[in-house]
Amino acid sequence: MTSILVISEKYWPYGGAELATHLILKMLSSLGSFRIMVLTGCKDPERIAKVRYVYDPLLDIPTKIHLWKNLAIMKKRPAFKRLIKWADIIYIPRIAYPIIPLARELGKKIIVHLHDYQPVNFQSMILHPCSMVSRSGFVGDIKQSLVLELLEYGSLKRALASSALSLINSLCRFWLSEADKIICVSERQASIIVNELPELKDKLKVIYNPLLNVPLIEKTPSEPPSMLYLGGDLYTKGFHVLMKSSYELLKRGVYVKFLLARCFKDTNRLLIKRLNERFNKPYNLLGFLKHEEVLRLHSLVHALIFPSIGEEPLPYVITESMLAGTMPIASKVGGVPEIVKGTYAEEFLFTPGNVNELIDRMEKVLSLSKEQLIDIGVKLREAILKKFDEDVIKNQLLEVFTD
Repeated sequence: MTSILVISEKYWPYGGAELATHLILKMLSSLGSFRIMVLTGCKDPERIAKVRYVYDPLLDIPTKIHLWKNLAIMKKRPAFKRLIKWADIIYIPRIAYPIIPLARELGKKIIVHLHDYQPVNFQSMILHPCSMVSRSGFVGDIKQSLVLELLEYGSLKRALASSALSLINSLCRFWLSEADKIICVSERQASIIVNELPELKDKLKVIYNPLLNVPLIEKTPSEPPSMLYLGGDLYTKGFHVLMKSSYELLKRGVYVKFLLARCFKDTNRLLIKRLNERFNKPYNLLGFLKHEEVLRLHSLVHALIFPSIGEEPLPYVITESMLAGTMPIASKVGGVPEIVKGTYAEEFLFTPGNVNELIDRMEKVLSLSKEQLIDIGVKLREAILKKFDEDVIKNQLLEVFTD
């Protein structure tokens, strides 16, 4: 039986990458040929029956620089070395890259799973070329890091610090060069990684993330029509694009309810309050939602709005929307076009940041009858289940872990 040591500072139920890790481990554990141990900084992970979880406070850390520093400490501990020696495979689904040299020294197989762009950018994000921030070479990387932090968090101190730390991030290139296999979650993500780090090309394999188990939802589109947005007021999630587009749509006399989830800064709350006063309360701030609450909203809404300007590798919000039978109106970023290719949702993609295109797609959804929305939703669910076939994904993972 093959022993797998998973080193992941975070774990499900926190985050999309963590959900993917959880579903992958559930797949592998169901095969009966792997012993799996998860070393994590998450105190309350959602557990899998046949998987052992070990909490380590050195992994329970808020910043990646402190994490990498703690990993340097962990590598010197005899107990940690014994764990590495116990394993046949070291699986790194997050950013515990400093462990790789030790695992290589001890002759272990190393599999890294990329759910972001950490190897090529300190923020682990890449903006789409249509965004206002160009990225070319090391200077461009620093520039994008600076602007991203300013727009995302509004902190000059944090922006300057992140730009300076772009130098440290170059270590990722060395660490990953020693991995045996590197899994990317979409063709678009893999192409970006290879463009930046061509020496990794032969190590890369694209495997789509397993789907979350979303039951068949009975759709009862609301009246007045409503649309769901789950990105908070983050710049990279395209909040500014959504607000410009929704404002223009409302000015035309088209009344739509916009259900906005996650966190919003006071300045944006004030903006939404003023727009609500002007347009008869079309915006509803929902805060952080539990998964079952999101699924309930999917049964009511006409569409999901996904205006991201970042190269999202393979966003679960899109696959879940299609599983729930909700039309995603999404920007052409990252793996999104791969997800919707060949489905009705492909017609509702728009150029990142293009307000007029987003308005056009929203009006197009609103022109559909409730019967059409329900029929399209059924077809979207069928298409995504076929494209993300569980057995295909399981066999691809098995090939990587047993090769």
